[in-house]
Amino acid sequence: MFDSMIRQARGVVTAGLSREELTGVVEGAGRAIAALTSLQARCATEIEGLDDNGVNSKTMLREAGRMSSRGANSIAKTAAGLTKMPKLAESLATGAITAEHAAVAVAAAAKTSSESADSELLRLAESSSVDVFAEQTRRWVNRNQADDGVGAYQKQRQRRSFKDWVNDEGMGVLLAELDPVAYQEVRKAVNAEYDRLWRDDGGRDGSPDDVRTPAQRRADAFTALLTNSTGHKSGKPRMQLTAIVDIERLSGDKPTGVAEIVGGEALPQTVLERMMCLSTVTGVIFDGKGQPLWAGRDRRFPSDAQIKAIIARDRRCTGCAADAQRCEMHHIVPWEKGGLTDVDNMCLVCPSCHHNIHDRGYRVVKTGKAGMKAGMRFKVIDPGNPPNGP
Repeated sequence: MFDSMIRQARGVVTAGLSREELTGVVEGAGRAIAALTSLQARCATEIEGLDDNGVNSKTMLREAGRMSSRGANSIAKTAAGLTKMPKLAESLATGAITAEHAAVAVAAAAKTSSESADSELLRLAESSSVDVFAEQTRRWVNRNQADDGVGAYQKQRQRRSFKDWVNDEGMGVLLAELDPVAYQEVRKAVNAEYDRLWRDDGGRDGSPDDVRTPAQRRADAFTALLTNSTGHKSGKPRMQLTAIVDIERLSGDKPTGVAEIVGGEALPQTVLERMMCLSTVTGVIFDGKGQPLWAGRDRRFPSDAQIKAIIARDRRCTGCAADAQRCEMHHIVPWEKGGLTDVDNMCLVCPSCHHNIHDRGYRVVKTGKAGMKAGMRFKVIDPGNPPNGP
């Protein structure tokens, strides 16, 4: 059977196909890959049930499936989780979702419940890309964790570690695993120092990448911060860490609602209260229509308040769901064509999606949703190949 499938796949001619035809081949191959991954997962489940003193499913997947240890562990973990989520398991078997969708759902079930994940995440998985599904699932988990995320955060804190060694090429390697709050704080600081170095290297008007590569600049930024060689005075303000908090979390003895950092991780109430002692609280109010902040045409670039509002609304790139820290502000109606510098005329896009909009004809459309609880307000699409889902 498998030899026949391989021969058929090899026999598919791709040369000379149109973009639409190539897209169809890629979609069909994706469904086939998902179905085969489902088959491997079912085999992994059966292997774990054998009582023959043989190797476990991870070893079997790694050796017989010729996978990496990481890949084998992922399939085995997904297989175990799908045994309690029959709807998602069937969707994977038919190729309606990918193995990555299934892995995200299994991880969500571990923080909530398999029953609720199976019933509530299926539609999202079948209608969204993996990146968008992962973002939507993080929000769903944050609203459905029974313990306000305290247990998960405590586990993350316990797992924090730092290692360093010299590799075979004589390069020093640093490996840090941090809880989400500490990670975002460190990342913010490195990004700010990176921007300073980028400007020193020439910035937008020069050729900064001819001076040093982005990876080299990030390494230099990290080193400068760690060795206190930034040249900045001590006592400077702490780096901004953006957290999105429902107003209900800020009042009452038994707060409800959700608090999370930009990046998706939930903030337990105790952590939120500690952060608020050191933070500036900025109000960003969304009504049923996603009430914006306006600046008209007095200036082209958004204010700090507008940037905070857009980050609070979009969370990630509205095209590919890239992290907000990588994103730029895009005027949906271009400034040069009369577009206003208003929150409802701007959205987050990563450099790649920004390039697609300006140079490849991609468009920003409204999803019909508004406000933080409802999800993304805008979506970047390719008009020649519109998405099936949100």
